[in-house]
Amino acid sequence: MELKNLKDFYEKQEYYDYSETQGREQRQVNKRIEELNFFANIAVFSIFLVFITYILVSLLTSWIAVPVSFVLSLVLHISVKKGIAKAIKLLMK
Repeated sequence: MELKNLKDFYEKQEYYDYSETQGREQRQVNKRIEELNFFANIAVFSIFLVFITYILVSLLTSWIAVPVSFVLSLVLHISVKKGIAKAIKLLMK
C-alpha cells in the first residue's frame, strides 16, 4: 500500500498524551472497584436480610416479621459499613 497524500494521513491520526492514557486506565480500575463494592453491598445486605427474616419468622408471624427484618437488616448493614470505615481509619493512623 502506498501513501500518496500525507495530509490525509495526519488529519485522521489521533494523538494521546501519556498522562491521559494513564488516567483513563486508572478511571477504569476505579470504575471496576466501585462496581464490585456495589455488588458486595447488595450481597451483604441480602445475607443480613435472609438471616434476620429466618430468625424473626420463627418467632413472629410472617406479616410482622418481614417488614421488621427489612428495617433491622438495613440498620445493621449501615452500622456495619460505618464501623468498618472507622476501623480502617483507626488502623491507618
